[in-house]
Amino acid sequence: MNRSEKAGVVELREPGVRQGLVLIALAWVAPAAAVVIAPVLPTIAREFRQVPAADVKIALIATGPALLVALLAVPYGFLADRIGRRDVLLAALFVYGAVGMAPLLLRSLDAIVASRFAVGLAEAAVMTCSTTLIGDYFHGRRRERWLAAQAGLAPLAAVCLVSLGGTLGAFGWRAPFFVYAWGWILIVPVLVLLREPRPLPRADHEGMVAPTATLFGWGKPIGIAIVVMFSMIAFMVTVVQFSFLVTERGLTAPASIGLWSALITLGNPAGSLIFSLTKGRPAAKLGLAYALFAAGFCFMSMVPTVPAAIAGGFIANLGAGIVLPTAITWLLSSVPAAMRGRGSGLFTAANFLGQFLGPLTVLALVKTTGSLSEAILAVGIACALAAGVTIVIAVRNRKNRAIPEMT
Repeated sequence: MNRSEKAGVVELREPGVRQGLVLIALAWVAPAAAVVIAPVLPTIAREFRQVPAADVKIALIATGPALLVALLAVPYGFLADRIGRRDVLLAALFVYGAVGMAPLLLRSLDAIVASRFAVGLAEAAVMTCSTTLIGDYFHGRRRERWLAAQAGLAPLAAVCLVSLGGTLGAFGWRAPFFVYAWGWILIVPVLVLLREPRPLPRADHEGMVAPTATLFGWGKPIGIAIVVMFSMIAFMVTVVQFSFLVTERGLTAPASIGLWSALITLGNPAGSLIFSLTKGRPAAKLGLAYALFAAGFCFMSMVPTVPAAIAGGFIANLGAGIVLPTAITWLLSSVPAAMRGRGSGLFTAANFLGQFLGPLTVLALVKTTGSLSEAILAVGIACALAAGVTIVIAVRNRKNRAIPEMT
């Protein structure tokens, strides 16, 4: 492959579709970690009901990986920049498969919880390195499209994995943990198809601007990370609260709830497609995304019917499909290539911290407002304010670009 020199690394140019598909498949370790065992959690709870603090430990089985990703993604980004993305990725995939399948043999609930935290440790490395490699391999609109595909297809993978977890769960609560062999399967295409961008010789750095590592220099990426965290808090409303909302409104059959939950998830790839097909600066796309979030949440909360909740959830997920590829593209373009691993780690940490905080935020709002509908409305109002701010910024930036410089 040809290479282009950028900010201290030799980067692969114009890789094939095969590399992009492998990198997208790597991103599926996140939904696999989060949802594949969801259908059997009640069975695990019954199995270990006599264990002290069993309810807390069962919750940690579900949420522990996301917390570890939030804590470790940035350190893994530093590690990827230091020793290479591919080596860290391969080691993480091996660990992911091993600890992910460990509950097939473990007999203690405490040991299972520990294995779940280890899954998060490996997942953080896989997500950080795979996103970094998309930034290394692709540029411009191609990078945007692959990042949009990564963000848009992950929810579809989650739907399939939930169904697979439920099917395997019929053979016992341990059976879904076989899915974590996915990590070992991915080692082969990573070895065959992915290559490490190599550092430039010292002499080739002459004339290049040294990338800054100061807090001031990281101000913009940190600001984008805050945007990502806020966006994920909003996104988790449809992921976690939708089933509770439609249950309150009379839809109680688990099969029906699962079907509609899966269908509103289709808003994510549709939003990612909108992102790919539209041009514009990040502020404009964020404004559209937050406007969709606000419209969806207001519809969900203010029209007390099941069809309104379904329509509102789909509209909100359109916004989620736009906001995530917008944010990661913006962030990766704001850091030099030599620090791209740290930038990807920052994005991944903010993403999973938002996932962890989202349900807690809604719970606090429910206690404050008195109902789930009012809590969702509060999130919708916050998104409307965010849409207003970003749209004003987009309009102001456009006007500033239209004014010719004085000479």
